[in-house]
Amino acid sequence: MISKHLKSFLIHLWKNKLYSVITIFGFSISLMFILLLSIYIKNEYSADQFHEKKDRIYRMTHGEECGFAPPSGPLLMETYPEIENYCRTRALEGFLKSGDSSKLKADLMFADSSFLNMFTFKMLKGSPSMALAQKNTMVLTKSFAYKMFGKLPEIGTKVTLNDIADFEVTGIIEDIPTKTHFKNFEVLVNFPTMGDVYGSNNFLTSYDSNSYGLYVLCKPGTNFPEKADEVLELFKGVNWMFQRGYVTTVEIEPITDSYFSKSISYNSQNKSKRFVLVLTAIVILILVLSIINYVNLTIAQSSFRSREIAVRKLIGGKKPLLLVQSLTESVLICFVSLVIAIALSFQVESVFNYLLNTDINILSEFTGANIFKLILFMVLIAGIAGIVPALKIASFDPILVMKGKYRMKEKSVYSKIMLSFQYVIIITLITCAFFISKQTSYLRNYQLGFEKENMLTFECDIPAQKQRVLKEVFQNIPGVEEVCLSCGTPLDGGNNGCFTYNDKQVSFQHFYVDTCFFKMMDIPVRKTGVGYAQDMVWMNEKALKVLELPENAINFKQNDKNYPIYGVTKDFHFRDLTYELGPAIFRILSPEETAWSFTIKMNGKNNYETIQKIKQAHSDFTNGIPLKIEFFNESVQAWYDKEEKTGKIVKYFAILTVIISVMGLFAMSLYYVQQKQKEIGVRKVNGAKTHEIIRMLNKDYSIWVIFAFILSCPISYYSLNKWLESFAYKTELSWWIFALAGIIALGIALLTVSWQSWRAAKRNPVESLRYE
Repeated sequence: MISKHLKSFLIHLWKNKLYSVITIFGFSISLMFILLLSIYIKNEYSADQFHEKKDRIYRMTHGEECGFAPPSGPLLMETYPEIENYCRTRALEGFLKSGDSSKLKADLMFADSSFLNMFTFKMLKGSPSMALAQKNTMVLTKSFAYKMFGKLPEIGTKVTLNDIADFEVTGIIEDIPTKTHFKNFEVLVNFPTMGDVYGSNNFLTSYDSNSYGLYVLCKPGTNFPEKADEVLELFKGVNWMFQRGYVTTVEIEPITDSYFSKSISYNSQNKSKRFVLVLTAIVILILVLSIINYVNLTIAQSSFRSREIAVRKLIGGKKPLLLVQSLTESVLICFVSLVIAIALSFQVESVFNYLLNTDINILSEFTGANIFKLILFMVLIAGIAGIVPALKIASFDPILVMKGKYRMKEKSVYSKIMLSFQYVIIITLITCAFFISKQTSYLRNYQLGFEKENMLTFECDIPAQKQRVLKEVFQNIPGVEEVCLSCGTPLDGGNNGCFTYNDKQVSFQHFYVDTCFFKMMDIPVRKTGVGYAQDMVWMNEKALKVLELPENAINFKQNDKNYPIYGVTKDFHFRDLTYELGPAIFRILSPEETAWSFTIKMNGKNNYETIQKIKQAHSDFTNGIPLKIEFFNESVQAWYDKEEKTGKIVKYFAILTVIISVMGLFAMSLYYVQQKQKEIGVRKVNGAKTHEIIRMLNKDYSIWVIFAFILSCPISYYSLNKWLESFAYKTELSWWIFALAGIIALGIALLTVSWQSWRAAKRNPVESLRYE
């Protein structure tokens, strides 16, 4: 019996191809987004869950940062019996060479020998407990090992790091999972060896630098996080950072919370939990809209099947059986839509990964457990989506249908409320998409106050004297206008430092630069008239304001020492525009000091050839050290990649919502026109023109879309204001974008409804009256 009715249903779908395509394809698009976003959300929440000891591992943080001095770990271990072990980390870049092979740039992670015991990273070769136990030992990831050797090297293979020290390969591990708070690293290096590599013999006992990650493994059954206040007092006794009040809190963070932590570090990556929650809300919203539209489409279409259903009832079809048949049809449509959605997901997987900066693999998600969950989910959705149409269909009065007197009656308030709800979302999303695009364009085109064109920079870890020689080599290359050595550029913001001034703490960015720095960066400098002196400094205009100095100031006092002010620079931005422009001090980089980086200005005539010569000169001078060039203009544009991707996500979601809503509006307008058949026929018999009929049918929908526009404006305004709070520099919330979004939404609604209205208006009035 059911198979016969399914056959009848399939014939109905075939005869009503437009309805079938809209219903199935619309549902498929929605399910595609739901599948992709659900996988992404699941993966995000799974970060660091793979560590077997995750319930006992904690990361030490202090508010917005999580850097500690190297002696902090041993101090905690000695003081608190609850701690079973500790681990210190530091992420850096380096280059490796083995034998006659070329030098390879590598992402390094210096870590204590406890690292591979505390954290669960699969070992392919070597022992987790012994791999980093000795100085000058390292562990390679599988991909880097193949990249360097073409195979997995034997334990004991010798590798040279930074042309400074020889290391022994003592282990190979699988590549680092992407869903972890650790920055991706290719090589693990014994932590104590770091002092030898970077020329700091006392760094293990010094509290000077607080740039190292610190983790503790607690014994089972203990509650170390409750000792946070005690740890703070302990550190106040030994660490200047706590003693001077630069840091006022200590937090002991579960490792499973570190991925979404607000604490930043050189050694880790952070993701926004709010963003994941927003995507979760989007998934729920898409699902709700899809179900609502499916219900509307099915109820609207059911009137065309009223005679078929009436015949079933008259020949003995019971209400429960009709309910089952209707739900079966819903399940069929849902699973056909699911198959199409899965196929579409594979097609857009790469675009989705790019937009969300992730690497989901749909094929890997098709495990037995996940397939079972998906089937249960689809049955549930089919039941929810199908129950309302099923009840409606089962309630038909077969006698009225056969007499031709049946007309589906439904309170229009429900459909109009749902219409307004959908268009509030559409208008809000369109408005947000426009404003995000406007803000991103504003940020990208903002005048930062320094030269970006024909400028490049790169790090160069060679001794100070060699840096000066290499600078001369670069200056002799045709196409190179100027070369500058510095500790700090507008791209990296220099180094932050705090000091006490007039009994208050001030925070400055510190740069150590060549004398050509300002000229090549095209930063105007106003000289104060002070003579050239060893301790002279430059300040930006903001620094004068912060220190409450007059415009003609010639010196300032820091830590009981006077510094002559040689010049005052025009303010320029040395961070992205989410930050307020801050005060900066510039000092001369002495010949004995090692610079962080080279900055080169080219003449722009043949930059490609010039860059090739720079690379070749660098390789020849450093015996093949890889060169990683950063272009100023590209780096500044990359500052706002996140905002651009956010805008694209909102845009795509707006398009999806429009598609879903257009389908729903199509169903509602079809349903609405069916109810107006008799009125349309009477009006046409009495001489009403086609355009008058169309205007009558469109008027009601226009009012509800305008109502949705009025509701969406404050929602959009509030949402955008909250989003713009994260930017120190922002565009205006222009009224015309709100108006444009409303016009677009109204246009979409009128185009969708007008097609149904035109069909109804062109129909022969005799047919409309006969229908009644």
